[in-house]
Amino acid sequence: MAKKYDEKAVQTLDAISHIRLRSGMYIGRLGDGSHPDDGIYILLKEVIDNSIDEFIMNHGKQIEVSVDLSSGRAHIRDFGRGIPLGKVVDCVSQMNTGAKYNDDVFQFSVGLNGVGLKAVNALSSHFLVRSTREGKFFEAIFNKGVLVSSNQGASVEPAGTYVEFTPDKEIFKDYRYSLEIIQKRMWHYAYLNCGLKL
Repeated sequence: MAKKYDEKAVQTLDAISHIRLRSGMYIGRLGDGSHPDDGIYILLKEVIDNSIDEFIMNHGKQIEVSVDLSSGRAHIRDFGRGIPLGKVVDCVSQMNTGAKYNDDVFQFSVGLNGVGLKAVNALSSHFLVRSTREGKFFEAIFNKGVLVSSNQGASVEPAGTYVEFTPDKEIFKDYRYSLEIIQKRMWHYAYLNCGLKL
């Protein structure tokens, strides 16, 4: 028998909770990693697309991508402008937050909805973002979209953004990355973006 439909039945979810509960609205199918459209590859794509946007805007010609097939942890490093240090946490956790709504900053963008990194963060059991700009860095670590810790200071690293994440096994049950699928996606990026080093 259905529960009573009254005021107590109506819920308001925060953005992170909504992404986790209705992940299909944000990344499509979950899958197990055997199909190119499975969720784990969409998470990877969302992070790389941000780096591609930097390349398109002539900020950084190299993107480093690695995936540990045994642990499922992905690492992406670009050499673009880096996220403004005071907005790193907001840019990866607050919906509809980003510079891509500002045509003066991004004349072109692969992603336009301000959701990508937030979805990756929310759907990961471990999510780390580090932005480096003008000799300084800001780093934040999240668990399932919830901020665990942050750190900032001086840096000798070149400017850019580094993201590492592990898809949450509560959401993506028995997943496994396919090296073949990842390599094919990298070739597509290289083909579509002449001069990009992956």
